Amino acid sequence: MSEDPNSKNCKICEGKAFTTCSGCGIIICAKCSRFELIGSGCGWPAYYCPTCVQDPCVKPNAMLRDS
Repeated sequence: MSEDPNSKNCKICEGKAFTTCSGCGIIICAKCSRFELIGSGCGWPAYYCPTCVQDPCVKPNAMLRDS
């Protein structure tokens, strides 16, 4: 379940909350979030934590991303 990004700090570095991870739902700051466009055409924005952005079970094209 996703957490409210306005109520807490980043779960990774304790920085100011920016959004929640589209994969696992943890609160992340702008520094720790990884932006991706998902879908087809123009797509839509998704933000992932550093763990989920590299996990092909969460994000199928993770293996195509540079670290």
